[in-house]
Amino acid sequence: SSAAVYSSAVVSSAATPSATSSPSTGGTKRGLAYNDASLTTCFEGDNTISWAYNWAQTSSGLNSKFEYVPMLIDLRDQFTSTWETNWKAALKSGSTNFMSFNEPELPAQANLTPKVAAAKHIVYMNPVKAAGGRVASPSVTNGDATQGYGLGYLKAWDIECAGQCDYDVVNIHWYDSATNIQYFKDHVTEAHTQSGKPVWLTEFAATGSDDQVATFLKTVLPWLDEQPFVEKYSYYMVADGKLVSGTTPSTIGSVYASA
Repeated sequence: SSAAVYSSAVVSSAATPSATSSPSTGGTKRGLAYNDASLTTCFEGDNTISWAYNWAQTSSGLNSKFEYVPMLIDLRDQFTSTWETNWKAALKSGSTNFMSFNEPELPAQANLTPKVAAAKHIVYMNPVKAAGGRVASPSVTNGDATQGYGLGYLKAWDIECAGQCDYDVVNIHWYDSATNIQYFKDHVTEAHTQSGKPVWLTEFAATGSDDQVATFLKTVLPWLDEQPFVEKYSYYMVADGKLVSGTTPSTIGSVYASA
């Protein structure tokens, strides 16, 4: 299934890279989430954006200006069977960061218990770390932690890992109203506080008018850039009607590239 369906309407999501918190991530924290690499070309001149990912294992034509970040989205054989070959090729070609499972607490996404996600992280992601890559935890939504979603799932996963899961950062998503800026800041901060790890916010989006979303971005992007524990973030997503309009940045895309 297309990555475009991933998380677009779900309860939550979130993270990205910084020169201050990790020398391996390069220039800026800001990244792009895409399905069609050709749509990212309108951002190639923006030095605010340094990396990109497509919920996949190969970049499908992404410009080498951006660091490509591979993901092992879930445990279907079509993904696990190619993972070792693809992560090794990506590492060799300059990728330094790698993502684990996508929203495993959601039945419509990776759909894994914390126990299975921990066991399989050890199998598939620990070798990436051992080979010199930097590895993220499974990405989680901003759903109700008390019901086993989001940061509650992440905590349960870490317990199941029993110290055996090699990972460098926690990967979170966030979806909510553009007016809930304090909730956004609190959630990103809590992910770091709970885990003691840097944060990647690899999906986030705000609902509201273009003006409200622009105000949200102009407020939270500088805040994300200022937080030493935030390494990477990417707004959802490079698609028509979202960060792009046709082949040029949308109103929101222009704010994202410049704020």
